[in-house]
Amino acid sequence: MQITRFSFLLCLVLAAPAQAEIYKYVDENGQVTFTDVYKKGAKRIDLPGAPTPLAPAGKESRRASYNPSPADFPRIDAGTQKRRDDIRRQVLQEEIAGERRNADEARRQLTLGERLQPGERAADASYLNRVKQLRASVQQHEQNVVSIQRELANLK
Repeated sequence: MQITRFSFLLCLVLAAPAQAEIYKYVDENGQVTFTDVYKKGAKRIDLPGAPTPLAPAGKESRRASYNPSPADFPRIDAGTQKRRDDIRRQVLQEEIAGERRNADEARRQLTLGERLQPGERAADASYLNRVKQLRASVQQHEQNVVSIQRELANLK
């Protein structure tokens, strides 16, 4: 049993593709050389089907994520931005009030839906599905309230 496991693991290790970058370098005599060692002026060759190397977690990844705005990018004055933030806050407050009403209504519907109908038993599939859907509705509205509260807290 252990020999089978070991041989299977060995096959997996040996079957894993080797990851190396291949460079094409042309010297001053025009001789073309392919190597896995980078030389100045060499070009990296992308082989079809080969996995792409991961970007190093150094300066390049930080540089790629930071794109400064161009100098001629339009700016918004502080008063306009404050009005926009106030409008956003007002919209979020209206949304949270509506979502709280919806959550209250969903709780009321759940209370009514948990009551057994005449001839219905608590183990019936129709009863269980109805209660499950009503509980999911209550949970969704409560999650929406929490999300909107988080958005309000993130406002300046």
